[in-house]
Amino acid sequence: MWFLQADTLLAIAAFALIIGVLRRITPPTLIHVLVPVLSLTVIAWISLPLAAFTLLYTLAGFLLVRLLLALPGGAGKKLCFPLFSLLALVPFFLSRGEAFGLVLPFPLESIGLAFQMLKLIDAFYYVYYSGEPIRFLPFLNYMTYLPTFTAGPLFRWRDFLRSYEKPLPLDTAVLSAGVRRVILGLFKKVVLAELALTAMTRLTAQAFRLPVCLGITAVSYLILYLDLSGYSDIATGLGRIGGLEVPENFKRPLAAPSFTQFWRSWHATLSDWIREHIYVVVAKKRLGRGVSALIALGTMVIMSLWHGFNLPYLLAGVYNGALLALENLLGLTTVNKRKTKKPVLLLRALAVNFLFALNTLVFTLPAGQVPEVLRGFIRL
Repeated sequence: MWFLQADTLLAIAAFALIIGVLRRITPPTLIHVLVPVLSLTVIAWISLPLAAFTLLYTLAGFLLVRLLLALPGGAGKKLCFPLFSLLALVPFFLSRGEAFGLVLPFPLESIGLAFQMLKLIDAFYYVYYSGEPIRFLPFLNYMTYLPTFTAGPLFRWRDFLRSYEKPLPLDTAVLSAGVRRVILGLFKKVVLAELALTAMTRLTAQAFRLPVCLGITAVSYLILYLDLSGYSDIATGLGRIGGLEVPENFKRPLAAPSFTQFWRSWHATLSDWIREHIYVVVAKKRLGRGVSALIALGTMVIMSLWHGFNLPYLLAGVYNGALLALENLLGLTTVNKRKTKKPVLLLRALAVNFLFALNTLVFTLPAGQVPEVLRGFIRL
């Protein structure tokens, strides 16, 4: 990942530190101009086409936000809201065009594109449901803030605005906590994840039998967790040094006793975004178990296809969606930890995490190897 290249990481760290220091000595209005200028400068240093696209996408998105706000209520506004959201998706689908046999006559930079798309749709969501205006400078900061540019944690507009208007002051406590968080993230991704990959290489070289397959599944879960949470730690630490209260992305998923609670803990900002937007836009009222199950299934399929348009990801989405849908149908979405015995909580958390770990095989192993590992569970 380009984020972990030494020169790029140093540039983003320097950006965060400079912005953090400037917030203490520079008027807020000037900072609000400097942040997107410096963000786009670093992005242009990484990739000039990416910076140009980001700026054009942001400007076009802001025009659509203003247009949506200006539209009178009624059928026209109700039509434009989903239409603008679909328009926001166009570059994302173009970047995945090869999956549909589409070859673009020009290169399309896709780094950070998916999260830019989600942030723009959330801005549409905000003005449509709240009727509140969005100003240009905050929006420009929102779309270009460098530490969370590529893959989150995902800011939603209202959370970003709250932090933007009351940024964290850079003091020794914030700086030391941010540096520790970055070090933790690097340790996860550079040291622990590499050790896990080495373990995976050795395990997959053995005959696929039950003990080996259990080990492969556990290590697969660990690889994915270390990769995603390590990146989130780095982004969160640098983001807070730069002055913004970046939301937490992983909230002890190992302790989740149900799939509903698991998805509120694993990549929480993305899970919350998808669940909130789909549930609110599609349902708008209290749902029965059947409808909730169908929406849960659809949500998981969307989350998996987010990673790529291919059969393994689709199957992973259907698998996760079926588990979540079954939980909805049986009314097992939440567990009262105070009223449930600890051994029961432990067994449920183990079951939830093991079933999720089976899904991680799709993301960490070659597609042809996944069925072999699954078949190995029935070989002692």
